[in-house]
Amino acid sequence: MDVRESRAGKSFRPYPLPVALGARRMVILAEGCFSPLGAKTAVCLVRYVPGEVVAVIDASRSPSTAEAVLGFGGSIPVVADLRDALAYAPDTFVLGTAPRGGKLAAGDRAAVVEAIGHGFHVMNGMHELLNDDDEIVSLAKERGVVLWDVRRPSDDLGVSTGNACPDCPVVLTVGSDCNTGKMTAGLEICNALRRDGVRAVFAASGQTGIMITGTGIPVDRVIADFIGGATERLVCGTSPGADVVILEGQGSILHPGYAGVTFGMIAGALPRAYILCHQPTRRSIRGYDVPIPPLAELVRLYESAISGILKIPVAGIALNTFDLDEDAARRAVEDAARETGLAATDPVRFGAGALVGSIRESLSI
Repeated sequence: MDVRESRAGKSFRPYPLPVALGARRMVILAEGCFSPLGAKTAVCLVRYVPGEVVAVIDASRSPSTAEAVLGFGGSIPVVADLRDALAYAPDTFVLGTAPRGGKLAAGDRAAVVEAIGHGFHVMNGMHELLNDDDEIVSLAKERGVVLWDVRRPSDDLGVSTGNACPDCPVVLTVGSDCNTGKMTAGLEICNALRRDGVRAVFAASGQTGIMITGTGIPVDRVIADFIGGATERLVCGTSPGADVVILEGQGSILHPGYAGVTFGMIAGALPRAYILCHQPTRRSIRGYDVPIPPLAELVRLYESAISGILKIPVAGIALNTFDLDEDAARRAVEDAARETGLAATDPVRFGAGALVGSIRESLSI
């Protein structure tokens, strides 16, 4: 695999995957929570690499299919347990949830042990790392399988230089809250830009994006002082040969738990523009008594977030309307455009064309 060098001279390496991208046969654990907000990792793997997902485990929704549960994913089976998944010949077991704090539940650990016993590689997006568990490491060695802790960052990160990415502009997806579709919007925009003839690249900063692309930096596990430096390395390492980097954002500047990650990424990336992601039916930060302000106010807050360093414009609004019917979703898009005066769409439901046009105009690409 290629090794790319960042401005700071540090290497940026794709992960050494045990099974090549495109060839994986993944069974995903999403027990009791296989839904758009309950199992983001599982849902996004089904959406973006469906050919590599052979089954999803959720006894509460079994027997069923991804299409029946999510409205997409076709005939990917939803099964009751790992024993049922064996019929689909998986080679990789994925922990498909991302709970607050990223701790393994007792059932998760037991499922990992069972999967290793069947000779499956394991992809783990939790903050709790499997390679720190001596028993699991020993079992994996016995079976000759790889434990991929996606959220283990490089140990040679440093502070930001403050000079961002010199090769091409960066567009950062930001949100009104967590789980508003920042990764999804970024991937949809990146793919649409490529179809439009723009050499766009996606920079993954979270566990799900890294699982999909096989490369990235898990920014939410980086030491606080080094978040900016990690983000700078990520965009610089992704940018060679590109016209624009679409950077996956994390958290929200409104979020009491994760605002520090968001501000650190903004300061490290110094993007040329934001795409603001929002779920119209959400009124407050999930799990906190913090109201989400009207979109026009939220645009102002983001544009002034690090204005002492750089004022960054919002180029468009990406709505997540999964819980609205078609007519209500279109009204939400129209309302967002009217309220903010910006391009708006649900990039999954209605395509990312409006956002692509705004980005191209904003960046002159």
